[in-house]
Amino acid sequence: MERDITNFEKINENESLNQNKELISLVNKKEQYLNISNINHRKENFKLLDYISLVKIISSIFVVMMHTNANYYIYNEYWVSTNIITSFIYCAVPLFCLCIGATLLNFNEKYSLKVYYKRRIIKIIIPIMGWNIIYYFYRIYIIKNFNKTKINFISLYNLYFSSSLYPIIDSLRIFILGYFIIPLLAYVEKKNKIKIYYYCFIILLINNSIIPYFINFIRPKLYNWPYNYNFGYIIYLFAGYIIENYNFNKITKIIIYLSGIIGLLLRLNIALYLTLKNRSVDQSQLGYVNLPCVFYSCSVFLFIKEISLYIFKIINKQYINKIASLSFGPFFLHYLFIWTLRHLFSFNIYSFIYRFFGAFVISFFCFILTAIIKKIPIIKYLTP
Repeated sequence: MERDITNFEKINENESLNQNKELISLVNKKEQYLNISNINHRKENFKLLDYISLVKIISSIFVVMMHTNANYYIYNEYWVSTNIITSFIYCAVPLFCLCIGATLLNFNEKYSLKVYYKRRIIKIIIPIMGWNIIYYFYRIYIIKNFNKTKINFISLYNLYFSSSLYPIIDSLRIFILGYFIIPLLAYVEKKNKIKIYYYCFIILLINNSIIPYFINFIRPKLYNWPYNYNFGYIIYLFAGYIIENYNFNKITKIIIYLSGIIGLLLRLNIALYLTLKNRSVDQSQLGYVNLPCVFYSCSVFLFIKEISLYIFKIINKQYINKIASLSFGPFFLHYLFIWTLRHLFSFNIYSFIYRFFGAFVISFFCFILTAIIKKIPIIKYLTP
């Protein structure tokens, strides 16, 4: 009898152990399912932002048009139309900065810091180094529009870090600065990001844009503003993240659009009035951190984000994304086309046809050449 009881107890213990194992197995399966769900959820959250592709394409074309209208600094009979064009497209570089803020200020939720820097080196550092070498030999030995300097370490160093050889380098420096600062900003606690970024945006807007802008019109020789931060371009990083992640109500959107219209009108009309009055090009409205540019650029970015929903009903977003993958090409390539055209053909570089329509033609060939370069081993790293 005792033996039967003992056997019965052992059977119960085995059954309970089996039940516990089954429960543990179910719990593990549930945890695995939840982990997979979280991974899939994160992948859905971090899918490509289609409107960003549209912004990149527009920005790259605007950059080309800025340089076909480089006669802005020359006062002549073409200046008025040049001022109108450049006023509308002056947001070209800020739009790229806004894209960087919208897509990279949460990179730490997608991949590691090591992967981040590896991608930035491939995307910006290697192309800059490569294209500087290409432009050096191109300008000195092919089109010969640059004075040949004595080749030594000092001369090459100065060329690499100046815009005399490759004018677009000034804009690319802005991107490099943003790329290096982003890791310091991305690790802000997620629940506080919007508040902290909004605070930083307001501080930079007041110190770098609003106060300097109005002081410049009062008496700039008497008043000085010592708190104009040299890294003010990061205002667009904060703005890009806020516009991407915050759902503005209708009143806020109207305010943003009105500020953009005011910024455009200030940039356009004040420069026009002062230039015609003084018979020399006024530059008080220039500068990417200048108040008119900040207002206008942010409103254009928001406008493209909202209107993209209607554009993608007409144009397949897959085509937009493919073209956007080539958008860095025009940044590096367009001066090759501009200088080559001027070297081979004699035409009026101040004509509206060249300054406006020519920019679209040059952009088209830049996209084509970029697509070709991307298929060539090793050389493909020149066009990220």
